[in-house]
Amino acid sequence: MMGSQIAFTTRAGCAAALGLQLLAPATAGAEDMPRQGDFRITYTSTVLAAPKPVTIGENRVASATINMMTAVNESGGKLLHNMAGRCTSAPTIDNGAKTLENHGYCDYVDADGDHVFEKWDYPLQPLAAVNEGTGQWIGGTGKFAGLSGTMTIRSRRLNTLTDGAVQVVGEKLGSYSFTDTVASAKPD
Repeated sequence: MMGSQIAFTTRAGCAAALGLQLLAPATAGAEDMPRQGDFRITYTSTVLAAPKPVTIGENRVASATINMMTAVNESGGKLLHNMAGRCTSAPTIDNGAKTLENHGYCDYVDADGDHVFEKWDYPLQPLAAVNEGTGQWIGGTGKFAGLSGTMTIRSRRLNTLTDGAVQVVGEKLGSYSFTDTVASAKPD
């Protein structure tokens, strides 16, 4: 009986330790991030309930959404690695001409509460399975203060299993650098 209790206690202790590791926040580790470099970031975007677009002309609609984001740095860097975020999105679609234009901003946050800010634009282009835009890092807080850089963004809209939701997967490819600035305040 004693051997069973020891085995149970050991298993329970290991399970508890594993549970604590899983609950602990993952840190971005940007402290040792190079002051400049290239990146390849994979992201996902989800809009849980897409709003009804506003008609702005014959065959033209516009809308505004807040997208829930996740990002992973595929190039092994610390920038936007395992970070969550929110983005604004203001698409205009012309169903007659079969074109799309979209603009917005993003705010990503790491486990330490430090933010990365992004501005992005998809210029007028044909509606397609994959759309391409450009973006730029426009700053950050804490360890990301002074962040700047540019990127190409490619996105693909996915078929979703949830009525009314919009899901997108994509990648951001580009370069970044840090300027020597004083860390800005964290947004509330």
